Amino acid sequence: MRIAIVDDDAKDAGQLRGVVEAYAMVREMPVEIDVFSSGENFLRAFEPKKYGLVFFDNYIGTGLGIDFARKARALDEEAAFVFVSMSPEFAVSGFKVRALHYLIKPATFEAIAEVFERLWRHTPKPEDPMIEVLIERQPTLIPIRSIRYIEVTAKNCCIHGETDFTIYLPLEKLLELLPPEEFIRTHRSFVVHLTYIQSMDQNSFVLRDNGIIPIGRTYLKECKSAYIEFLANHRP
Repeated sequence: MRIAIVDDDAKDAGQLRGVVEAYAMVREMPVEIDVFSSGENFLRAFEPKKYGLVFFDNYIGTGLGIDFARKARALDEEAAFVFVSMSPEFAVSGFKVRALHYLIKPATFEAIAEVFERLWRHTPKPEDPMIEVLIERQPTLIPIRSIRYIEVTAKNCCIHGETDFTIYLPLEKLLELLPPEEFIRTHRSFVVHLTYIQSMDQNSFVLRDNGIIPIGRTYLKECKSAYIEFLANHRP
C-alpha cells in the first residue's frame, strides 16, 4: 500500500511515519510512505489511485488540511483520508470529505491499528459480490455480505448494513439482485440475511447484534425451512 503523510512539522511527520511502519511490520504488510511538508507539493504529486491512505495535519503551513483534502477528494473518490491534530476541534469538518478517521497527536500504535481496521472494513475485497443501486441518483456498489436486513418503509427500501441506505426500489426488484440462498423474506416489510441470524423464536429471528426481525404468519413455514437448511449447510 502506498501512503502519504502531509505535515509541515518534520518531528510530528517522522513520529507518525514510525508508528505506521511499526504497525505494518507487525502485520507483515508492505507499505511505501511519502512525506510532504506542504499541501501544494502533495497536490502536485497526487493523482487518482496513487495513494490508498493519506494522513493530513490540520494546519499545513499557512493552509488547512481540510482544504487540501477537498482538492484531492475531487480527483479521487476512493482514497482514505485521516486527519491528525493536537485537538479534536476540526473533527466534524472531516466529514465533508468523508474522512475515515481523526487522530490526536502523537498517534499511538493502537490508534493506527484502529485506522487500518476501519480501512479494511470499508474496503470491499475484489472477490466480494456486489449489487449496484441508485442512492440519491448516484450508482452505488454495496457488498452483499454487508447487508444484515432490508426493511420496507412506504415505497422505499432501507438496507441495513455497515451503513444504512434508503433506495427507491420495490422490494421485489431488490430481491432479484440478491442470492436467494442467502436471503429470506420474513414479512411483507422485512428480508433478512441468513448469515446474520443468531437464533429463531416462535415468530421472529434474533440477529447477532440482538436485533429482532419479525416473522409474519404467512412466511413462518418457509422461514423455518430456509433457516434449518442454512444451518445444515453451514455446520462448523
